[in-house]
Amino acid sequence: MDVIIPEGDYDRLTRIVEVAIWSYFFLIAWSALYLAIGYAQTVRTAERRAASFERAAQLAELRALRYQLNPHFLFNTLNSLSALVLSGKREEAEAMILNLSTFYRTSLSGDPSGDVSLADEIALQKLYLDIEKVRFPDRLNVIIDIPDALAEHKVPGLILQPLIENAIKHGVARTMNPVKVSISARRQDGQLMLEVTDNAPLGTSTPGNGIGLSNVRERLLARYGAKASLQTAKGSERGHTALLTLPSSFSKQVISPAGSENEPDQ
Repeated sequence: MDVIIPEGDYDRLTRIVEVAIWSYFFLIAWSALYLAIGYAQTVRTAERRAASFERAAQLAELRALRYQLNPHFLFNTLNSLSALVLSGKREEAEAMILNLSTFYRTSLSGDPSGDVSLADEIALQKLYLDIEKVRFPDRLNVIIDIPDALAEHKVPGLILQPLIENAIKHGVARTMNPVKVSISARRQDGQLMLEVTDNAPLGTSTPGNGIGLSNVRERLLARYGAKASLQTAKGSERGHTALLTLPSSFSKQVISPAGSENEPDQ
């Protein structure tokens, strides 16, 4: 027997079914949205943790690379100090000890992952050069050309020391003639260019097998990625050049885990 539904009741039934269907899809949509929001929050939390771990690893790498320089530099300096003592040059040895103490006190007091002003970096390198001038009083000539406008530019601490030590070890130390070591800075194409050059005869310099230049490159890679570089070149008859290219920055940048070729080497 057929059931006849009055037209008014049919319309009401139709509306009830439509409301039920729309309510069902509305509930499904809100459930999906709720799950999506929860998943997105989980993903963001995981990404923040991963970024924090990455920053911590980067910080540890920068510290390791920075401190790697200190025993290397100390070894070379102690060899020079020993030579002064054995040759009876007491006053020169005392001057070197004093400069070495000041150099280490200054360099170790800073954050190994932080930046320093270019003026502070040059002041620290002058301490190192004073140590070397005790060894080579008649051979080492230093020229520093740092414009006042770049004095407060931020650079990684001790980033110049391996380059300067490289120039002395493979230039000044390998000839009996005077050698000029030049340190200069300029801005070019929105970047800071730091250059260390010497004019030693090429025949006196041989490629090294140490950590100097590779350490600088690793520090640049860990600190700036592809935004910084170290290039080296040699002249046709005399001298080597080391050119550092850094992002232009006058604000201190510190990485924190809780925040945000044949070439002479040492």
